[in-house]
Amino acid sequence: MAEASAGRYEPGWELAMAIVDDVIDLSVPFYEGMPVDDVGPKIWERLGYAYSRQLYQNTQSRAGRVFITTDHTGTHIDGPLRFDPKGAPMEKVPLERFLLPARLLDLRSRHRAGLIDAAELKKAGAEKLAKGEAAVLWTGHDLYLKDPDYFWNRPQLTKDGAEFLAKKKPGIVAADFPGIGTPNDDRYEIKRILHKAGIMTFEQLCNLAAVAGKKWHLYAGPLRVRGTAGSIVRACALVNWRAKEIVDLTLDTFPGMPTLGAVPSYWARASHDLTGFFYKGALSYQTHSMMLTEHAGTHLDAPYHFKESGLAIHELPLTRLVVRARVFDMTHKKPLEAIEPADFEAAQRKAKMHLEPGDGAVVWTEHSKNYYTRPDYGDYRQFISAAGAKWLVRQKPSIVITDLVGLDEPVDITSPVHNAVLRGGVCMLQVTTNIRRLAKGEWYVCAFPIKLVQGTGSPLRAFAARA
Repeated sequence: MAEASAGRYEPGWELAMAIVDDVIDLSVPFYEGMPVDDVGPKIWERLGYAYSRQLYQNTQSRAGRVFITTDHTGTHIDGPLRFDPKGAPMEKVPLERFLLPARLLDLRSRHRAGLIDAAELKKAGAEKLAKGEAAVLWTGHDLYLKDPDYFWNRPQLTKDGAEFLAKKKPGIVAADFPGIGTPNDDRYEIKRILHKAGIMTFEQLCNLAAVAGKKWHLYAGPLRVRGTAGSIVRACALVNWRAKEIVDLTLDTFPGMPTLGAVPSYWARASHDLTGFFYKGALSYQTHSMMLTEHAGTHLDAPYHFKESGLAIHELPLTRLVVRARVFDMTHKKPLEAIEPADFEAAQRKAKMHLEPGDGAVVWTEHSKNYYTRPDYGDYRQFISAAGAKWLVRQKPSIVITDLVGLDEPVDITSPVHNAVLRGGVCMLQVTTNIRRLAKGEWYVCAFPIKLVQGTGSPLRAFAARA
């Protein structure tokens, strides 16, 4: 897919080499009809190109979708709350715990249904595993993702294998197969051994052959959906990762959150109270179902959102989504005041910086301070003028990054900024926070969206990093 789409974006959008040498996708595609062992995702159009052309009298077209999923579908992570009613929910776990140096354990000799015990782990080099690393179990099982028995005829970690890993205390145990333990184990005994040792579990990686022999970090940042025990993720390998500090740029998803369209919702599918009752207090677990949109909360808009021939979410090369931050200080702008080309040029001069092709154009207004407190968050805000948007596109950034939502003037239903930016092939990262941290020093923004096939946008866990 990356080769097919490589010619569809401007040269000059190269990787930010200061903090990483390569970004390798380790996530399975997310789509309706994807292989699942339980409830699969349901995805439907909120607005499609054909109807939007009619709605806007053929002046423009746009598309957007909503989807229902569980927090344990496809490539996903189990957090501390999954098996411990006193564990931290996903939004409370520091982002640093999801970005760890990785040790790849080659267990391909176990084949389809092999047992991974302590002896096999030692043969694969697990004795060298350092505390806090990510132990990555590589079996090659992702090659059978579309086989009917993918979920049942698979490798499995044994009890003594789990106990061996628990003593090594990695931060995460990740695998390219589902379930980690024995199929049909509704007590999750193997995972519980790991979680009791403070280890999170991470399933259904793919493409691990691409990282063999490399020095890399595993990134598996969950969505910040309040109160959840797990999350779908966009997993990736950061090859020769050199960042010394990271900053979370993501705001929470929660009931009643501010949006410009559909409002996400979620509900307990299995709670600790319910499962604890039926297991007579011996154990419990929690999982959620959720209805999410492609364009609410901290999210990335792909060009495909407003341009049918533009890149969709699953087609965006991950190397394009690590960008040098060039911060335009617009904190002096008042709500409902436009940001014009002259404002961008003045901010460049003041900061003594220059926006170059492939950079991230960071529009900083401090509007994020209103996200949790103002019901008019979506309407009472600064905005970029049509001329300002065209100025940005001429500089050919890879992403426009902002703590605003919408970017267009609130009363302008023609969305000239979205049209200019997205039809210009530039992505948009909206509804961020902590932009103030990026105003000093050399920072890079990383925005890895959920791998939604034909996605017009995606929720994500965005962050910034510096060496």
